Amino acid sequence: MTIVKRTFCLLIALAAMVSLSACDMPMSIVGDLPEPEETVTCFFDSVCEGDFEGADEYLSGVSLSMRDKVTGVFSQKLYDYLLKSYSYQLKGPVKSDGLDAECAVDFTYLDLNLLNEDLKNLSTKIGKSYISEAKEGYVEKKDDAISLTDEGAEKIAAEALDSLMATPEKYYSTKTFKMRMKYSFGKWLIYMTDDLFEAISGGFETND
Repeated sequence: MTIVKRTFCLLIALAAMVSLSACDMPMSIVGDLPEPEETVTCFFDSVCEGDFEGADEYLSGVSLSMRDKVTGVFSQKLYDYLLKSYSYQLKGPVKSDGLDAECAVDFTYLDLNLLNEDLKNLSTKIGKSYISEAKEGYVEKKDDAISLTDEGAEKIAAEALDSLMATPEKYYSTKTFKMRMKYSFGKWLIYMTDDLFEAISGGFETND
């Protein structure tokens, strides 16, 4: 066997030994793991600040980034009001067991399910009023009929939303759920559960 082949085989053997050792390594340093509570608070602080890219750093294998999906005046307002509604509180200590951890969290958010009907009714009311007065910048006349433009309908929805958000707490919900984490690659990572996604997205249910 040549020196090159011997060296190559040695490297393979060393790589195998390191790989096998790495499998056991996490369990041997459990006592030195960082506290998982810091991960939870950093994650929710980022979410409440609208820093979803920062929040992604604490998630396991998924992304929360929504900013690039926000377009138009109504979507922008709804996004801003959703961020303003966020608040959280840990319900007791974060408990860890080996490489797994969990805690209960209260998360408050603007519930789009509670908002939907009032928003639709008020938008319809404003829309009918603007059509009857042929409000400039909102309607168009075609074949002797007056109707809302797409831009006009969006602006009306934004106006209705602003009006309803004079008392936003009416549409807030608080959801209590468990946060689950695992220790991986040198840090705690949070699992994205249906409950967590539903709260952050304003009540959107993943099974819809």
